[in-house]
Amino acid sequence: MPGYYVCSIGRPGEGYDDENLRRCLMDRGFRLHKGCAQRGPIADIQSGDLLILKYQDGFIAYGRATAQVEEEAETVTNGGWIFKVPVALWITGKKISKYGIQDAQISGAPFDAVKEVSRTFALEKIEEIGFPF
Repeated sequence: MPGYYVCSIGRPGEGYDDENLRRCLMDRGFRLHKGCAQRGPIADIQSGDLLILKYQDGFIAYGRATAQVEEEAETVTNGGWIFKVPVALWITGKKISKYGIQDAQISGAPFDAVKEVSRTFALEKIEEIGFPF
């Protein structure tokens, strides 16, 4: 059975969340900066797990991981965003509320970038995000 994870693009108001959202969508993966002190259970993500992208104050996309987290060498082009969990495809739909995440959380601390959540919560949120057409 797959695991279910909420992956945060960044802290609202920090100025890098729009750029990282573009990076995640274009690179087909969840990206995390080397300077992130509260990573959460990113190393537990396996191929086949479902990821939900959290952007600012809501969820906007979901996708299936195709591999475990990869650590790339730092380059000028990646700017320190060296951790990547590849996904087959991000499915974007409407932006929905993140309400309920605290009660659904299985692992990870409240301010971690990655949180494992219950199957029921994840599937409800995925259904709410829907499809782009």
